[in-house]
Amino acid sequence: MIAEGWKNELPESHRIALDVAYSDFLDAHFKISPTDSGKIEHIAGWLPKKFASRYTSLFCHRFIMCMGSVAERLVQPEKAAPAPRCTAEAFALHVLIQHATAILKDVQRIDADYTAFKDEAFRDTEFLGLYDADADVPGADLNKRVPLPNNLEFNDWFKPFDSLKPVNPFIYEDWTTEQAGINFYR
Repeated sequence: MIAEGWKNELPESHRIALDVAYSDFLDAHFKISPTDSGKIEHIAGWLPKKFASRYTSLFCHRFIMCMGSVAERLVQPEKAAPAPRCTAEAFALHVLIQHATAILKDVQRIDADYTAFKDEAFRDTEFLGLYDADADVPGADLNKRVPLPNNLEFNDWFKPFDSLKPVNPFIYEDWTTEQAGINFYR
């Protein structure tokens, strides 16, 4: 079961809900084709609207891998904190918690409290501010724009926070080569 190492922070119902949320997410989105805009829009619905035009099928594949990476860390018998190793993984864990919260409310009629878990599982919650961010204005002078810190820029979402704690190579190495324009196989 997910979050066995988090028994002190999460009651069994919350751990089961995370497990179900992860399975539901994978069942619904694991196979996304470039023409499957409905599933892309569904994943985009969980993420900051500001970047909706950037959520492609390839982005969604990487995001699903982030979800798997976070879940893999959560099933470890010992706590692996912080669980997310990049901004995209932080969003993935946030999505899991949101979905698990909805499951508990809808199925068990329980008001979920993931506060203690979130306090330890996330290194910070600055990424949540992106949900409230204004959309980029077309024609804005990007040279005058102040870059966001802490891997909050969209192009940095898959970049590891710590080079000694890497993320899945599919999500970062492939992302970097694509950004550099040298990804020949996609």
